[in-house]
Amino acid sequence: MFRNSLRVKSLFKPCSSMLVTSRTREILFAPLACNFSDKPFSKVSKLPKQKPPSDDGLTRYPSLSSPQGILRGLDLFGTFVFSFSGCVTAGEAGMDLLGCMIVGTITAVGGGTLRDVFLGNMPVFWMTEVEYLWICLLTVLGTFFTYSSLAEKGFTTNSELMNWADALGVGAFCVIGAQNGIRSKLSKTVCIVCGMFTATFGGVIRDVLCQRPPRILHSKAEIYASTALAGAGTYIGLRSLKVSPIGRICGGFFVALGLRVAAWKMDLKLPTWAESPQNQIDLDRLESITNEKRMQEAKSLPK
Repeated sequence: MFRNSLRVKSLFKPCSSMLVTSRTREILFAPLACNFSDKPFSKVSKLPKQKPPSDDGLTRYPSLSSPQGILRGLDLFGTFVFSFSGCVTAGEAGMDLLGCMIVGTITAVGGGTLRDVFLGNMPVFWMTEVEYLWICLLTVLGTFFTYSSLAEKGFTTNSELMNWADALGVGAFCVIGAQNGIRSKLSKTVCIVCGMFTATFGGVIRDVLCQRPPRILHSKAEIYASTALAGAGTYIGLRSLKVSPIGRICGGFFVALGLRVAAWKMDLKLPTWAESPQNQIDLDRLESITNEKRMQEAKSLPK
């Protein structure tokens, strides 16, 4: 009896080892097999392909494989830069953390929000692409608690680095605004205005909330909205000439960028009606605000 049981066990032992071996082989080599077979397993492993962007559109996420993907990355970068400057302006106006968050976010996405409202694009872009909102909130939160130490190292909103970063944002925003107007099948003039709205009206709302004269409407500061108009106009003009998407994106972007760089380096300003007494009052007020800001930055610098 005992011998018979041993014989039964010996008969099942090779079978069990074969089952374990085949199971182990299946676990180890299934990932490799799914890549080269037509089994349903291979369909699960493949990622869905993204739709290619239109000539006047953007990819969903930043990418170096297309001009639209690069423009998306510059758009996100400009969102970071504008929310940083908006937070600093609100902080210098005496606002608390919540006020800085609201003003910083409005500075970054306010122009695009107004554009979408005027065009009837509902919901507005940052409600469906929530990463814009998170970039604004996280940037403002970090800026609010670290700007004093950054200012001590010379990193202020008037620094050379920030001027370059701001110029990159203006170049990207004006092109994207013009693209939105084209996709809405509007006239060329309105598309150019959409580019200017997108790049500058967040700053206009910021200045109004902080009780400052809007910088794009006065000659105290160098030209700003004009550069966005020129960039958007270049994009629309190149599109009318049937230039490729990469050509017109680069054209509009670099025209706006070059004009912004020339504006702050050469102090380019639009002419004003100098005889207006109100104009002189506004200029004096803007000059006093600028002097106060410079004094605050000088105090924050290390002695």
